[in-house]
Amino acid sequence: MRRLYLFFAFAAGALIVGIPLGLGIRNPHVRLPDFHGPPPELAEYMRDWNRAMIQARREQGRLNDFVVLVNHLSANYPFVELVARKYDIDHIELAVEVFDELTEVARDGMISAGVFHNFITERYLSIIGSVGGLRLTGEPREMHRWLSQPYFYGYYDWRFYDDRIDVPVRDSNVASELLDEGILYLRINSFVRKGYEPVTRNPFWYYCIDADKQYLMDLFNNLYGIEDLIIDIRGIGNGLRDYFVPLILAPHLHEPVTVRFYAFHADESFPNQVSRAYRTWYGLGDVVYKDILTQGFTYDLPENVTVGFPATITVQPLGNATFDGRIWLLTDSDNFSGPNFAYLQMARDAGFIVLYEEAPESIGWGTSFIHLPHSGLSLRFNPLYFTDDTGRSFEETGAVYDYRLTDVSDDFSEVLEVIAGRV
Repeated sequence: MRRLYLFFAFAAGALIVGIPLGLGIRNPHVRLPDFHGPPPELAEYMRDWNRAMIQARREQGRLNDFVVLVNHLSANYPFVELVARKYDIDHIELAVEVFDELTEVARDGMISAGVFHNFITERYLSIIGSVGGLRLTGEPREMHRWLSQPYFYGYYDWRFYDDRIDVPVRDSNVASELLDEGILYLRINSFVRKGYEPVTRNPFWYYCIDADKQYLMDLFNNLYGIEDLIIDIRGIGNGLRDYFVPLILAPHLHEPVTVRFYAFHADESFPNQVSRAYRTWYGLGDVVYKDILTQGFTYDLPENVTVGFPATITVQPLGNATFDGRIWLLTDSDNFSGPNFAYLQMARDAGFIVLYEEAPESIGWGTSFIHLPHSGLSLRFNPLYFTDDTGRSFEETGAVYDYRLTDVSDDFSEVLEVIAGRV
């Protein structure tokens, strides 16, 4: 062992002395101190050079992110043809123009993450439109996988189920008040139970499902003297099947209602992951080739969607419906995303009157995303192409309603005018 130690010590010493000497013989104009760093007069220049190279790599990385974004949309975004029809835009031609402009911006100065986000949003994504909730967002890279599953937030978060962790419950998910004689207003804030504080990512429960169910059943069974019930679900984008259908729709049914819809997508990794999460949650079957599902369709599907699956929902009445007045469903753009169109159509089939308010800032489908590799931004959109039983896209149909509202003020004056028949 002593001989082995001596051998390694001798070899290390030989390398320490031999490498600089060998390089010095091969490069006689290079001084020995240069191997250990530049001379003082060049140090500042080298630091500036390194900073410039780092910045150049960052800017090139953001240019590459735009290429990644366009390629990802071309392969996975199911609304390319819809956008082309609606806005008369070829997204590839537009992307080439935007890339050239972005390159010029990079030559003239620094492209920060904020500049890149605003530039791509204004010059590319906003022109394509927000079909399918398409947008760029800034999110922490260290976001845990359980917080960002491709369909349901928090489904894998152990903190919701560990007795050692105190997860608070918010007690203001449902509230009701009389707006006028015979007119009751019911507000619901969330259909999804789990939530996270935006900065700390601390978990909380939006509501206790048993408490909400008891509140609503007691309310619906005691609507004496009420002629008009307004149910406000504005701002809610997810969870309609889990909350709205059993707790709002079913208690007011006099007979079963059924809806059948379809979801199609590209046979690629990203949409397959989202599709699998959606089907697993709702207990739906495997995907099949679209030709098998579309034989009776009257509308053509996009070329880049190749597989799909059907979903049939039948809602049974929950007991005997006792309320015989009018039910007004106050909705907005957030409610009309993904398969929500089908659930809201069931409400109309059941006699609900839909009041619709346009919400320009709505985000719609809020879960599916990919991280762009260099800019720290995420690209979000819905990769599932939902249709009715004729093949018509829900996104292309747009919101289906009975009355369109311009501004629902705090005193609900416009809603009351509609109820009174003055609009």
